[in-house]
Amino acid sequence: MVVIENRQRVRLVALDRPEKLNAFDAGLFSACGDALEEAAGDDAVGALVLTGRGRAFSAGADVAELAASADGSASQDFVDAANRFQEILDDYPKPLLAAVNGMAVGIGTTLLTYVDLVFAGESARFRTPFASLGVAPEAASSWRLPQLVGWQNAAWMLLGADWVDAERAVEIGLAFRRVPDDRLLESTLEAAGEIAAHPLASLRAIRRSLTRWRLEPSVDARRHENQEFRALLAQGGFRSPLDRG
Repeated sequence: MVVIENRQRVRLVALDRPEKLNAFDAGLFSACGDALEEAAGDDAVGALVLTGRGRAFSAGADVAELAASADGSASQDFVDAANRFQEILDDYPKPLLAAVNGMAVGIGTTLLTYVDLVFAGESARFRTPFASLGVAPEAASSWRLPQLVGWQNAAWMLLGADWVDAERAVEIGLAFRRVPDDRLLESTLEAAGEIAAHPLASLRAIRRSLTRWRLEPSVDARRHENQEFRALLAQGGFRSPLDRG
């Protein structure tokens, strides 16, 4: 589900479900959460880079799992693994970077609001499709996204459910830098290496200082979103892409 590599003091975690465009099912949520926790506890790791294998960073939550959520047959494993993954991100203790290759949809975009530096390949595209699916936001994106890109940009992303290209992502602050696709991973690892070369105690202190003020409102936003999500599913509002061909 994930491929893990060490590049000196940088831990690379690659989502490895390319046949599903790295869509998150229970297994991928769990494997990614395990990888993050392991890196957090390893003093040889100074920074972590997330990326995707294949043509996409992540196509979001697995459509089959979402459909199962809508009809009430979703496994508790999926719900528990998704919640655990988001809780790990809430106050992750080390610098997080992302190399976004291809599409980043749903959780593929919202998880980036927890990342310190996002590098976007020239072909990267971002989308939060919740309105088009008839559901509520997720992963505290209703609070975290406006903090990152500004109220109106976040409102357009969430309400308009439209694509954002790499150039625009940098303009609004969703991404830190746009780089050629063939230099994406190398550029991200270089930046992570510069960060990881600093004393780990300092990196941890800075990361705690950056995240501590966001923890409570983030948890509260996610709780509210989950309530809205469940209410919409109960009303039969979910519009599965599978049903639309």
